Amino acid sequence: MKSFASVLAAAAGLLAAALAGAQMAPAPAAPATPLPVTPGFRLTTPPGAVVTRPLPPSQWTTAQISQSFEFADTDGNGVLTRAEAQQLTIMPRSFEDMDENKDGVVSRAEYENSFVH
Repeated sequence: MKSFASVLAAAAGLLAAALAGAQMAPAPAAPATPLPVTPGFRLTTPPGAVVTRPLPPSQWTTAQISQSFEFADTDGNGVLTRAEAQQLTIMPRSFEDMDENKDGVVSRAEYENSFVH
């Protein structure tokens, strides 16, 4: 019986040593806050970063919406192709949802309407 007791004591000692030497998990990061949108600025997210949800469409100003469209409309023709729409700094809905008449481009009116609906 002494050998069982000594094995049990040794196991308890090893467990205590392992727990004492274990590192504590890092404290969780503080919640992220949304960054202000600057026209022409595109944020890329590093791996493992906390991503917050964008502001609801009603929170954007008319000027911010207009600047976003103008920035993305690189050829200045008043409509956004799918490639240009990827440059939008504010994108309230998917390209397909914004393209109301399904003509393959998003007009300024379609873009602005996507903030209302």
